[in-house]
Amino acid sequence: MIHKKATRILATISGAAILAGFNLQKNSLIVKNQQAMKPVYELAINQSNKGQHQHFLTTREAFVEVLGKENASLNEGKWKPIFAVDPDLNLEAILIGMTHWSSMEGFGEAASRLMPQKVSVDYFSSFTPLAYALLEPVDGQPFDMESIKKAGNVVEFAIRKGKNPEAFGKERDTFFKSLEAYDGYKFAREFKVYKLNEQGMPNLAENTQAVIIVWESGETFQAAAPQIFPSEPYRNFAALLEVEAYFASLPAN
Repeated sequence: MIHKKATRILATISGAAILAGFNLQKNSLIVKNQQAMKPVYELAINQSNKGQHQHFLTTREAFVEVLGKENASLNEGKWKPIFAVDPDLNLEAILIGMTHWSSMEGFGEAASRLMPQKVSVDYFSSFTPLAYALLEPVDGQPFDMESIKKAGNVVEFAIRKGKNPEAFGKERDTFFKSLEAYDGYKFAREFKVYKLNEQGMPNLAENTQAVIIVWESGETFQAAAPQIFPSEPYRNFAALLEVEAYFASLPAN
């Protein structure tokens, strides 16, 4: 029997393929909505069910192999967390996955084919989701996933909701400018966040952004972090945010 949470995920993602206008006979919304044809990045942070971590890894590998055969799937990667805000999380049971899709439409069409398959059912029943979103670069420029897959780099993933409409304005810019002073800081990219509602439709999350921050190594990240968190630029920006998910991670093979 499929785990109840997995059942909801399957239904939600399958619904996204249908209800978001991915049915080619009812695609007037897509024609009008240019977002449907822009690249999107699927971010999934999952925790294996208790006692099932190897099963989770095995079923995930099989699922990714099938996913990679989809024309709209352009790249895929995974990262292993090394630090989280929540001290109660078992990082050994968590994996971060990201898939580059050619478009929202391509993602939906692939989901409608993949979700009914046994390989998908097996995988989705092996974990509990911690965070899930579809991402689009805020600046509208392409994002190369290879830039965050280099072995040894530390990659921070975070999803944050602003407490007010100005949350991602001046204080955000000041904070990220301050990171340039730290050895090992490489770059940061901000993303709009789309979440699937109960009907399975991807909706733009209000005043919410995801960020990816990359450091050259674990050593440079560990040296910078104790200085960054108490800094004024960080405290001023963090005061405007509600953090929905945060993990520092290493690329995984």
